[in-house]
Amino acid sequence: MSDIKGGAVLKFAGVGLILVLVLAGAAYFLLPKLIIRWLGGDEFRQLASKQLSAVLKTEGELEPLTWSSFAVQSGGFASRPDALGPWLWNIRNVKTEISVRLLLDRILRFSEITIDSVTLSPGTKPESKPLSLPSEMKTEKKSGSELLKDVQIGKILIQNFGLKSSASSSGWGVEGVQVELKPSSTRTDFDLQKGEIATPLSWLGGVDLDRAKGSYTDPTLILQELAIRAKSGGTLVASGRFMMGTVPQARGEATWQNWAVPGGRIGVGLFEIPAKISGEFQLNEWRSGGPVGSGQVRLVGARLEPGKGSQTILGLLALLTGDNRLQQSNSLTIAQAQFSVQPGVYDVNRITAEAPGVLRVLGQIRVTGQNLNGQIQLGLDRVLGGKVNALTGGECFRREEGGYLYEAVNLSGTMDRPQNDLEPKLKQALTRTAVRTTVDIIQKATGNTDPNTPAGAAGQILKSLFGPAPK
Repeated sequence: MSDIKGGAVLKFAGVGLILVLVLAGAAYFLLPKLIIRWLGGDEFRQLASKQLSAVLKTEGELEPLTWSSFAVQSGGFASRPDALGPWLWNIRNVKTEISVRLLLDRILRFSEITIDSVTLSPGTKPESKPLSLPSEMKTEKKSGSELLKDVQIGKILIQNFGLKSSASSSGWGVEGVQVELKPSSTRTDFDLQKGEIATPLSWLGGVDLDRAKGSYTDPTLILQELAIRAKSGGTLVASGRFMMGTVPQARGEATWQNWAVPGGRIGVGLFEIPAKISGEFQLNEWRSGGPVGSGQVRLVGARLEPGKGSQTILGLLALLTGDNRLQQSNSLTIAQAQFSVQPGVYDVNRITAEAPGVLRVLGQIRVTGQNLNGQIQLGLDRVLGGKVNALTGGECFRREEGGYLYEAVNLSGTMDRPQNDLEPKLKQALTRTAVRTTVDIIQKATGNTDPNTPAGAAGQILKSLFGPAPK
């Protein structure tokens, strides 16, 4: 009798086990379908729209999702035209797949999300406060969303990212950039390649992006590598660490090679220097008005040429000395300087430039906004400097050092219209010498006022500089 009862118990236990296995199997196959049905419904789309809006600090709608097995796609997400927030987002053609294995554990994982394009434009109310998470999401009623324990994303690929240049972006913009993001619970790694960058910096101009790689852990941005290329062929590589906040913190470094200067040349009043620039910069901190740091620059392929408005005085010196080297284009074998940067102020120190056998320049310049001031020591070759010294009655180019005769030149004016005091100083010195009288006497004695002759040309230049000779 006991054997019969024992067999019945085993029978019922076997049936129960089979029933459990059947139910477990049904749940195994039905749970993904239930989740997918919920994911494809309007409830999930509205939830996803709210989450995207909160993350992107905007207000918008996610377009309907279309499922095929475990692959899903959507036409995209777009901010409403009157949405609050600093930016309006336009995200086009989103495609991804979910992991079936993790879905059984109620984990929704997208191993890779691909997006055709993302475009940002200034919001209609950029001063608006960032959107907070909607209250209804914080106290969500029990619904299909409880089917999930977690949502994970392996990486996001954006084929074309664009940011329109505007006041909201401080004049910066990008177009055609390829983006790879790897988000996690602690940080987001990013890798940007190709595309064009629009900048508000005149000296930088428009550039092409080679690569920008790093990571972001709120509120710190770590830039492992930034490589850009100028339209003219110059390159720049930078790295750094930046902490966002009310008082931003930043440290970094940059090096550049063969970068073109605005207008292709550097103007210092008496002379102009066509060249490209190579150098290094160390960023020490970031203040409310801009960066603080220091570095050094070297001019590449530099040549010394007469500056705008200097031809008259240089022509006079060439005529009176019989030496026209200052009127010619002279290669600079050395041209370098150190510099420091503060908000609105640029100090260029330890300037050294030399065209061997012609001149040598030493000095420092400060640029405040667009205003320019400083002093350089202009050294002329001993022979040329001696001739100019004699013409000025010994007033100019008196100090000799290293084969050059030096004269201090004070610089002033603006970056667009630099001025120097050498020209008026030479005029005054020449006025006090016998040069003017001698040339006038030569003209009267020879009766030669033809500007094509040395005496006639000297007279014309002197009269234009000093006015008519006294009678």
